[in-house]
Amino acid sequence: MNWKDIRVLYVREVVSAMRERTIVTNSILIPLLLYPLLIWLMYTGFSFVSGQNEELTSRVMLKNLPAFHDALRSTIQSEGSIVIVAAADPAADIRTGSLDALIEFVPVNDGASTLENNFRARITYDESRDRSDQARGRLIESVSKYRQDFIERQALRFGVSGAELQGFLLESENVSSGRQMGQFVLGLLIPILLIVMLSVGGFYPAIDSTAGERENSTWETIMSTATSRSNVMMAKYLYVATMSFVAGLLNLVAMIFSMSSLLGPLTRPGMPNFTFRIPMESVPVIVAGAAFLSLFIAAGMMILASFARTYKEGQSMIAPFHIALMLPVLFLQGPGIQFTPGLAMIPVLNVVVMIREAIQGVYRWPLIGITLAVELLCILGALRVATMVLRHEDFVMGTYSGSFGRFARERLLGRKP
Repeated sequence: MNWKDIRVLYVREVVSAMRERTIVTNSILIPLLLYPLLIWLMYTGFSFVSGQNEELTSRVMLKNLPAFHDALRSTIQSEGSIVIVAAADPAADIRTGSLDALIEFVPVNDGASTLENNFRARITYDESRDRSDQARGRLIESVSKYRQDFIERQALRFGVSGAELQGFLLESENVSSGRQMGQFVLGLLIPILLIVMLSVGGFYPAIDSTAGERENSTWETIMSTATSRSNVMMAKYLYVATMSFVAGLLNLVAMIFSMSSLLGPLTRPGMPNFTFRIPMESVPVIVAGAAFLSLFIAAGMMILASFARTYKEGQSMIAPFHIALMLPVLFLQGPGIQFTPGLAMIPVLNVVVMIREAIQGVYRWPLIGITLAVELLCILGALRVATMVLRHEDFVMGTYSGSFGRFARERLLGRKP
């Protein structure tokens, strides 16, 4: 390896990439601007939907309301967004949309006699319609408010407290802080999104530096320069890995600064204020994981794209590898997955779990070492395959017309076609 030649060729590849609109867009602009754009779209959508919902009036019908609880009618009518109407066939009107919800009051029977002034409220609605579902929510809120007031009045009547009258209360306490909850959410989202952006960031540079060179008839020129083929391929490989890593790093930075605003509207009332902050001590683990993944992704994509003669062929050859990276992570990266020695031996997935635990402040250094060693072996294995491929003249000159699978069977494994 002549690192001086590699540096010159590497700079040439990076400078050329900055002139390609597709590479700049997918490797720099999308990772950097994706989340601010999502925030704008999400807030615009929430504002529009909230405004539309607030303007809608819920049309509800009360059936068999006991006279003793006639105050409930006033409680419901006090809500400016609810209008009490009458309907001859409430069920049919709910199906057609002319009535949003029906609340029916059924006396409570203890088996011997009907308990005076006690009832069960049953709401009929159409969940397939937003307006009907919204009416149900408003009715539940109004009835719950009336029920609480009624219990307090009855407690005063019998000379006891509201809590004593209810018998017992069920309470729950979340001992996690807002920062811990934020780290838990980031641990689930960041690894999978990092994989996606590392793959997207290296996708087009891998095609452009191989199939793109052949399609533009510059492959033979670059291979005939006064340096070895290994130096040329190493420069291209480092260039693809760099673009992949930059895309992932920019995406990570944008995600950290935008996640609080992006997920803020999705938190439920009463939940702790999430603090989406990555511990500084986890940054080296995350960067190391991203770097090893970018090197592995770049190697795999370049090997496959090198067999393509056109840009379109390169896309079709890399697409299965791109999907193969996503599927295991999507199905296996769950909150219940534990970082074990067996999982640390699985490429890609081991880095995902390692980064997730680092974000949550958990560092299993022996398993981290195994993970990085496994990824390094995968990278060296991919580079070894690339070196074996470069020995064949028809591949270097672009006259080989088969796929990587066929090449591996015939040339690398020595099997006859």
